Amino acid sequence: MGDGEVDFKESSKHQETSVDVVPKLDPHGFPLRPQPSDDPLDPLNWSRWLKLWVLFQVSFLAFLGPFTAALINPAFVPLAKSMHVSVVEASYQTTVPIAIAGVLPLIWSPISNVYGRRPILIFVTAIGVAAHAASGAAKSWGGILAARAFVGIGISAGMGIGSALVADMYFMHERGIYMGFYMVFFTNGAHLAAVIGGFTAKYVGWRWCYWLGAIVLGATWLVNLFCLPETLYLRSQMPTRFTQPTKQSWMRLLTFRGVHRTRKLHLVDFTHVFSMLGYPSVLLPALYYGLSFGFGSVLFAVTGAAAFGSIYHFDTVGIGLSIGLSTFIGTLVGELFAGPVSDRLLYLYQKKHAGDPVPESRLQAMWPGFVLLPAGVIVEGVCLQYKTHWAGPVMGISIGAVGLQIVSTNIFAYVTDCYKPQSAEISALLNFSRQTFSFTLVFYTVPFAERTTWGVAWGIFAVIDAVFFLGIILLMWKGKQWRERLGTPKFDRDL
Repeated sequence: MGDGEVDFKESSKHQETSVDVVPKLDPHGFPLRPQPSDDPLDPLNWSRWLKLWVLFQVSFLAFLGPFTAALINPAFVPLAKSMHVSVVEASYQTTVPIAIAGVLPLIWSPISNVYGRRPILIFVTAIGVAAHAASGAAKSWGGILAARAFVGIGISAGMGIGSALVADMYFMHERGIYMGFYMVFFTNGAHLAAVIGGFTAKYVGWRWCYWLGAIVLGATWLVNLFCLPETLYLRSQMPTRFTQPTKQSWMRLLTFRGVHRTRKLHLVDFTHVFSMLGYPSVLLPALYYGLSFGFGSVLFAVTGAAAFGSIYHFDTVGIGLSIGLSTFIGTLVGELFAGPVSDRLLYLYQKKHAGDPVPESRLQAMWPGFVLLPAGVIVEGVCLQYKTHWAGPVMGISIGAVGLQIVSTNIFAYVTDCYKPQSAEISALLNFSRQTFSFTLVFYTVPFAERTTWGVAWGIFAVIDAVFFLGIILLMWKGKQWRERLGTPKFDRDL
């Protein structure tokens, strides 16, 4: 049983009909999942262009999280010299916000389920703007680390609950494509940061990597303040009759009162996120995704300065281009074989099984990612070990990025299909897994490579990632059976 079956039954209770509920159909003639209400203000009923505008805003906000945090990455060497610390210590100012951005969404998700997505995004992003500016103005190493801790707070909302907004607006049959759009932005934040940060540090100084983050995030905050509507829609409170919405009702979505609150926030709400770990369809993808993102993205970013700087003697621009362009191109190529393929496989399964969609059908689209991600890690490691032409490790990074994008999009679409009403909690868990594992990489990757070799270390990382794919294979085999046995969570069913 997927989320759509539950959503259809729950929403039908609140729709006035004289006979039986007539389901609304998707373009293939199958019932929409979830079933939208008749309310024009329901995000599922918004126009295509309004949805795309909101999708772009939340995707760009998710992009800016890793982007603004990682702008400084190519400039670890000049930063270290200026602050009189080692290059490894300089990298801590990136890992600190990564760790904090992984934890805070565990708090934001239950709050956003009561008070709405918009207030959290606006409030938290404002903290991020101030924190980036403080990082640029800090005069001591301790001051930079303290400011960067607040950067982690300020970027955590878009990264942690952003995919919940995508789930609020889109149906199951189109979730692969639009979740893929969101993931392209999110994944490429750190990738393009390497390119732009390299040029910024070289020509105007490393402090401008912080100032640039404050400027771009501040401008985005202003756009969100006036243009990002509330997407949370409580289906349990739908009126039985709907009238044409007025200008005032639409404008309400652009305030901090966009949700008709009938629920109160309770302490137990903050435990719901952890209760989702009791569902294999959440736990196993979260573990695999955390490892995959770490090895397929963050590994390249946090070791780039050490690898390309020491072996190929690249400056900040060269390091940024080597990491940023290769991962950016790989991500775009990977998405061509991610969201569209995932949605197509879901449709083919529905067509074969009388319109009954099973989320596990999406997981079959992950096989190329399972192969390409560890393959790319191995290629980069071997090329660094034998000091081949710089094109070798760059190609490895690109291959790994293709695999990561295929993995990421399909995991986010799959878990949302399984438990759509709990999408905020699931988004926070995936973010926690990703950020927590990524936080640890900087402490042991380069030392491990120096004690063994780049090839051996990177090969072990690739094997670890491949082993955790066994959890996904188990879901392909038993996932539907496990979900039916465990049932659906008792909370947030009205979302």
